[in-house]
Order: sequence, then structure tokens, then C-alpha cells
Amino acid sequence: MLSLLVGALVLSAIYALVGFAWVLLRRTNGILNLATGAQLALGAFIFNQYATSWGLPWPVVVLGTLATVVALGAVTHWLIFRKLAGQPEFALVVATLGLASALKGLSSLTWGTEARVMREPVEGRVVELLDGVSTTLYGIFGLVAALVVFAAAHAFFRYSTTGIRMRAAAENSVLASQGGIAVDWVYVLGWAIALTAAAIAGIMYAYQTTLSFHGVDALGLRGIAPALVGGLTSIKGVIPGALIIGLAETFGVKLFGGSAQDVAAWVVILVVLLIRPQGLFGEKQVERV
Repeated sequence: MLSLLVGALVLSAIYALVGFAWVLLRRTNGILNLATGAQLALGAFIFNQYATSWGLPWPVVVLGTLATVVALGAVTHWLIFRKLAGQPEFALVVATLGLASALKGLSSLTWGTEARVMREPVEGRVVELLDGVSTTLYGIFGLVAALVVFAAAHAFFRYSTTGIRMRAAAENSVLASQGGIAVDWVYVLGWAIALTAAAIAGIMYAYQTTLSFHGVDALGLRGIAPALVGGLTSIKGVIPGALIIGLAETFGVKLFGGSAQDVAAWVVILVVLLIRPQGLFGEKQVERV
């Protein structure tokens, strides 16, 4: 039982990072990003290209991956979504679907479709926690990474000038622009942060399993589950949402087999949305007539 709980906690940390990417873009940029899974996979493949294919030193791998995904976030906004400003939400969703298809095609052309094993930064990946209870170094790193990301996000949005400007732009982009806030750069930063969190999640998941576009992409799409459970615009709701989904998926697989992996998350979503449509921590939308 304890071993299952540890596994669920590690999975929840990965889901928390994915859910954070979903929620952040929804909250700051107003976009329901259906390309999240493809961007997770792309971040993991870029990391693997630097680490395994090119064999670069680990500091260069980390900094290079970070710089690349931040640049991709900026390009995504400036080339696609900046031109769609003011368009209906449906157009933005369709654009993310097109982006996902483009990234999948790019991945297939560049890296093929076969699963890959990532280069290990250290030997001895298994860590014994208690007698009979173990995890991997990457599981521990995923937990630490999730804690750092959420602590940094809390401090950033609450105390930094840039974070406060991002919150203002999310509330009302027109008023924020009139107040002197460079809204486009706020949106670029939103993409950059979201893609960084997504890349970390994709890399951690690939180390726990293997690196394949389909596997990491599927994780990214399931990652909307903790976002919906916690509330699609609530960053603080992502953590309990991820814990619920991680526990449901882990124990669902234990009880009903591997086929329950995909089903468990969606069953939880349906139950939560039937009881509380805005999610556990989401704000109820009030329509004024």
C-alpha cells in the first residue's frame, strides 16, 4: 500500500506540472491549449536531442532546453496567437489543434516514431525509501520540481511587478494596455512559463517510462484532468486536482489493470463537474443580462 502511495505521489507531481501549464495559459492568455501534450513531447525530445544524440554536458543540456522552449513559446505567440487577438475562443482552440498536428508531424520527421531511452545523468536510479518501498531519482526530482515551480509561481504572481502585471492583463487586457502594460510581452511570458513547466513534466515522465511522442502526448492531454478538477483558472487548485487524479489512476490500474489508466481521470472529471462545474477551487461564472 505504501509503495502505491509513493507511486501515486510521484505521478501526481508530474500531473501537477502539466495541469499548471494548462491553467497558466488559460488564466493569463485566455487559451485552452489543446497542444499541451504535443508541447510536452517536444520539450522532452529537445532535451533528449541535446543529452543523448549530441552528448552535451548536462549544464548545457538544461540551459539549452530551457532557452529553446522559451524561444518556442515566444514564436508561438508572435507568429500564431498574436494574429488571432480578438477572435472567438473557438478559433483559438482550433489553432491549438493545428499547432498540435504540426508539432506531431515535426516530431515524426525529425525523430521518428519509435520509443527511445533517455541518457542517464547519474547511475543508480532506484532509491530505497523504506524496506520494500522505493522510487527513482527522477520521481524525487519531479516532486522537488513541482514544489519549486508552484512556490515560485506563488511568489511571482503575488509579489513581483511582472507577476502583478500578468494578473492585471489576465483580468482585462484592454485596461492593462491602456495602463501602460505591454500585453504582448505578458502573453509571451505566459507561453514561456507554461512550456517550461510542460517540458519538465515531459522529461520526468520519459525518464519514468520511455520517450515516445504518443506516450508523452497522451500524458499532456490527460493533464487537463487536474486542471478541470481543481478549477481551470485556479493555480492553487492544480495541486489537489493532481493528487486526486494521481491516486485515482494509480489505484485504478492496480484494481482494474492498465486499461483503467485513461478511464480513471475522466471518471473523476465527470463526477467533479457534475457536483461542482467550476472545479473545486474555480470561480463560478456569473452572467449578467
